[in-house]
Amino acid sequence: MKISIKGARVEKGMTQKQAGDAMNVTKETISNWERGITAPTAPQLLKLCDVYGVSVADIFLH
Repeated sequence: MKISIKGARVEKGMTQKQAGDAMNVTKETISNWERGITAPTAPQLLKLCDVYGVSVADIFLH
């Protein structure tokens, strides 16, 4: 399965604020990740995948 960071969040039914709260980052950080302005660190990516219920491969293969 290939999915974008935004697609994974939307599929989970979360707002950027909810995702940020779950990740302990701001909604602006989530927005920047989704738009490709910045990228999550490796530990953040692992947590993001856990929160969204997707694998790292799902995100990286997008």
